[in-house]
Amino acid sequence: MDFNTTPLTKLTGSLCKIMGVEPPEHSEGVIDELVNYAMAKTEGRCVDRILMYNPDAIGQWSYEKYSDKFEPMREHAPFELNMLTVFPPKTPVCFGSMYTGASPQVHGIQHYVKSLITIDSIFDALIRAGKKPCIVTVKNSSLSKIFNEKNMDYYLEDYDNEVVARAVELIKQDKYDFIVVYNQEFDDVMHRSHPNSKRSQKALDHHAQSFDILGKHVKEYWKGHDTLIGCATDHGTHREWYLLGQHCKNIPEDMNVKHYYGVIPKE
Repeated sequence: MDFNTTPLTKLTGSLCKIMGVEPPEHSEGVIDELVNYAMAKTEGRCVDRILMYNPDAIGQWSYEKYSDKFEPMREHAPFELNMLTVFPPKTPVCFGSMYTGASPQVHGIQHYVKSLITIDSIFDALIRAGKKPCIVTVKNSSLSKIFNEKNMDYYLEDYDNEVVARAVELIKQDKYDFIVVYNQEFDDVMHRSHPNSKRSQKALDHHAQSFDILGKHVKEYWKGHDTLIGCATDHGTHREWYLLGQHCKNIPEDMNVKHYYGVIPKE
């Protein structure tokens, strides 16, 4: 397996360009294919809504090995993008780069620590542009910690089901321009077993079902908006010699990730 070549650090700049927002200070360029795809779907208009679903630790190889499980991703977000995450492939490190567009050396988290990121982020860029972002996540997760203290709303829930239910409420309210939704069951389960265990496969089913729920509600309640919906994991995973799942190495299993994006033009 080869390493992918499209860096995760280009995602923030791409999302900003698709939304017509000036990117944060340290973001490293754009992914032309993603920007061109989105603009073609809207006939050149910038989107005014983005929903990002962030399931933890589902690497590219998992999506490909269990491809039949992920039909909801392809249905709502048919544009597939193979990307290279940042090293080390740890959750706060990767989400730090995903939503600042900066390398770990620049945003400051270079190992597993849920410390506050103080450099410019996509959330700061959106707020400056008059947009209203929010994060919906599990309590004490990385995304509940690393982007705190912004002038935005945070919804911290007990676990994945409650996160998705809250996100559905917010979609129906139609008051946020950019919603980040984080789920962690697969990461939790594969660390206690391994990425191919029956419990891990069940978690993959749950993440696909959650994305389907979110996608259907976006289509129903955001009809008046040009919307980008994305399923964007942070890193992959592998099975260690002592049998448990892990993600810590500079290997394709941990570093290669597959994202799904779709555009729903306003009616």
